[in-house]
Amino acid sequence: MLRTRLWEGFARLQVLLGGHAGLGRVIERDGLVASVVPAAADSPTLNAAVAIDPGAGPEHLEELRRRYDEANIRRWGVWLDGGATEAADELANAGLLVSASSPGMGAHLDGPIEDAEPQSADLATVGRVNDLAYGNFDSRLERTLTPLPNGVLNGYRADHDGRPAAVALALHHNDDCGISFVATVPEARRRGLATEVMRQALRDAQDKGCTTTTLQATDVGERLYENLGYRRLCAMQLWEPRR
Repeated sequence: MLRTRLWEGFARLQVLLGGHAGLGRVIERDGLVASVVPAAADSPTLNAAVAIDPGAGPEHLEELRRRYDEANIRRWGVWLDGGATEAADELANAGLLVSASSPGMGAHLDGPIEDAEPQSADLATVGRVNDLAYGNFDSRLERTLTPLPNGVLNGYRADHDGRPAAVALALHHNDDCGISFVATVPEARRRGLATEVMRQALRDAQDKGCTTTTLQATDVGERLYENLGYRRLCAMQLWEPRR
């Protein structure tokens, strides 16, 4: 169940990102969703397909190539569960390779979460803190997140020196809380702020009836999430055409 919820929530987020980015549009097929964002032609994050059913990635590959070519997209990819070896072989034979792989993680929300009064953050703030955390001087994440619908996505923050210093974003979908865009500005790291903001998001999700939580981690962040009760579910692989 956790693995299914992970991929369904991840696909839902992709639809939101692609559908609300500048001139973006969404492709939906059985077992697959994809976003096409000509304004970000070099971003395989915004120009990506999510194979909810692993077999749907290879099945719709030729249509994806055509759609991205028609939109003059220079970099695009297919997100695939790393355990789907048959689908991976088909993508490799079609000229794609893995450009990124990160842990997909999940947990059940079945225990009390103490000391976690939610502090809300608007989506512009979530994007701005992520840009500061990752050194994006062009404000790309703030510009990407700002148009997204508040209420569907919930932002949280932890402050340091009176300013938002750590943030997280939550998407509630089918009783699951999908966490994304967790970031801490460099000068406020190693103060427990990421743990604090995660607890806020999980407490709010629990109060709103979510029974599970899932996320895509980084290798660096995996320890943080393990300490919050998450376990690794799969490797989430991004396959891109060879250049």
